Amino acid sequence: MPVFVMLLALCLPAPVWAQGAVIISHAIAMHGEPKYAADFRHFDYVNPNAPKGGTIRVADQGTFDSFHGFVPKGNAAATGSVETLLTSSADEPFTEYGLIAETIEYPEDRSWVIFKQTDHRRRCRVVV
Repeated sequence: MPVFVMLLALCLPAPVWAQGAVIISHAIAMHGEPKYAADFRHFDYVNPNAPKGGTIRVADQGTFDSFHGFVPKGNAAATGSVETLLTSSADEPFTEYGLIAETIEYPEDRSWVIFKQTDHRRRCRVVV
């Protein structure tokens, strides 16, 4: 019986405490540190004082038969209402910042990740 328990323990993944330090951050970068701090209001290339208002018309070919964007059959309409956990910046490759995710928790070896979501009633703090 002890041999079976030892073999079972060897087959299971390593516990979280054996994976090194856990990093809690507002962003995750593949190389180095993220460019923007946790309290940034907009990306450097965005003009927050840009004129607002007006009309945009976007043409699209084809048709749709469902407003559900993840249907296995048919053609879904492009509603543009899907938000993602993370967003990237155009001036920093391989770095993702929290959009809906308030914090990103991961170990040094990046074998797992935990996203803490922002309050769904609060507006997004990042201008993309």
